[in-house]
Amino acid sequence: MSAPDGSHVDSLGTRLGLFAQAQLLEAKAHLGSQGDARHKGVHEARKCVRRVRATLALGKAALGASSIRLDDEIGQLGRGLSSLRDAQALIEALSRLDAKEMQSPALLAQAVKLAVENRDAFLAKALTRDADLSARQQRLRRAADRLLKMPWQALTLDDVQRALLRSERRMKKAARRARKHPNDDEVWHQFRRRIRRLRQQNNVLAEIEPQLANCADACKEHAVALGESQDDALLLARCGRRSPFPAHLRSQLRAVATRRLEQARQKL
Repeated sequence: MSAPDGSHVDSLGTRLGLFAQAQLLEAKAHLGSQGDARHKGVHEARKCVRRVRATLALGKAALGASSIRLDDEIGQLGRGLSSLRDAQALIEALSRLDAKEMQSPALLAQAVKLAVENRDAFLAKALTRDADLSARQQRLRRAADRLLKMPWQALTLDDVQRALLRSERRMKKAARRARKHPNDDEVWHQFRRRIRRLRQQNNVLAEIEPQLANCADACKEHAVALGESQDDALLLARCGRRSPFPAHLRSQLRAVATRRLEQARQKL
C-alpha cells in the first residue's frame, strides 16, 4: 500500500504524514458543523490542529523549513478560532462551579445566561466575516494538500526519538518555572502548553508506533488538571476589562475563580 506521494506506508515518517493530513481534513469537517454543533466543532477543530502541530514538531528535523511555514500558518488559524473557543470555554468553566460557592444559585444562572449570550454574539460576528467558516475550511484543505508534499519518508526513528526527548525536557523546564513562580499566569499557561504537546505526541505515537510512547498516566492527569485550572484563569480574566458580567457578578466570580485557581495550582 502506498501513500498519495508514492512512498510506502510502512515508513514511520509517511504514517505520521498521513495521520497529520487526516487530522487537517477532520478539522475542516468539524468547522463545517451547523447550528449548536458549531461550538463543539470549533473546539474539535482546534484539537485537530494542535495534533498536527505536535506531529510536525516530531518531524521537524527532516521536514525543514516547509514544516515551519505550515506550522506557523495553521497555528495562526488555530489562534484565529481562540476567541470562539474561549467564549464556549467560559460557559464550561461556569458549569463546573458549585452554586454554593456563589451567594445564590440565581446568580450563577445569571452568569451562565450572560456567557451564552456573549458566546452567541462572538459566533454571529465570526460568521458575518466568514460565512459558514468556509474560508478557514479552504485554508485547512490547502494545508492538507501541502502537507503530504513534504519529505516525510526521510524522517527516521532517531529523529522522532530526539524530538520526543526535546518535548520532555521543555515540559520539565516549564514545570520547574511554574513551581518557582506559582502566581505567574503566563508561566502556568506555558507549562500547560508544554505538557499538552508532550501528551499529544505520545498519543500520536501510541497509534502509529506504540513502543515509542512513554508518557505516564501522571502526564494525562496533569494535563487534565492544568486544563481545568486554565478555565478558572479564563473566568478570572473575564472578570476584568470587557467582561460580559455586571459589577456585582464580577466581584463574586473573581473571588471564586481566584480561590479555585490557587487550590488547583497548589495541588499541581
